[in-house]
Amino acid sequence: MTSLQERRSPALAGIVSLAEGSTPDGAVVLAPDVKGWFASAEQGVVADIEAAAGADAVTDCLARLAPSNMTVVAVADSDDGCWAEVTRTAEDDTETCLVRLSSDAGGRVCRVVWLRAPFVPATEVAESRGAADGRPILERYFAELQNSRFREAAESFALGTVYSHPPYGGGPERVLYRGREALERGFVIDRGPSPVRQVITVFSQHGDRAFVEGIIEGIPNGGTFFSTAQITSGCEIARYVAFYSATRLPGV
Repeated sequence: MTSLQERRSPALAGIVSLAEGSTPDGAVVLAPDVKGWFASAEQGVVADIEAAAGADAVTDCLARLAPSNMTVVAVADSDDGCWAEVTRTAEDDTETCLVRLSSDAGGRVCRVVWLRAPFVPATEVAESRGAADGRPILERYFAELQNSRFREAAESFALGTVYSHPPYGGGPERVLYRGREALERGFVIDRGPSPVRQVITVFSQHGDRAFVEGIIEGIPNGGTFFSTAQITSGCEIARYVAFYSATRLPGV
């Protein structure tokens, strides 16, 4: 089986090195017109995101994450690039980051999205070999949530699931639920019925790890959401981490 280190693309390795403050092993080839979107340290509580245009501006935004230690914990290829979940440690803080890279026809990185949230612990559910296809599982979860069928939505998750999401109703902190029962209570009490509709626009999966980009509809000026999920062979979500940008990000 290909190791995680071997699966890291040169582009991802270079971007992560820039964010660490170390020297990339090879040149990071950014397209001259590369676009970047970078969450603030408060991402997951506020939905603001910083846009950067051009190789110098994107490099500067990455450099502001340094010095830090980065551990790539999951990767997946996409049609136009790759995804990664990265654990970032800087001083006494640890974060869970989601990185989305897209490349142009010449192989240059043309789009960088770097999202941040307080550290989300690993699930206690054992990693699954032969994981199920995550897209229909996630689409079913979104459909149940959109129709306020909260018990059914929670049933898409494993009994010991870990679930991290931006605050509901303008709350001051991200929500973190441990276990299916806590998740269902959170849907009923903290979230409640909502006109929000999640529409998946990009889906990638490698092994048990799925990555999603999508748009929010049903509310005025709906933005872009991203998430990563761990999928079991029993067709359940063992861990789910969501991010949201109030600004709708253009694709490639």
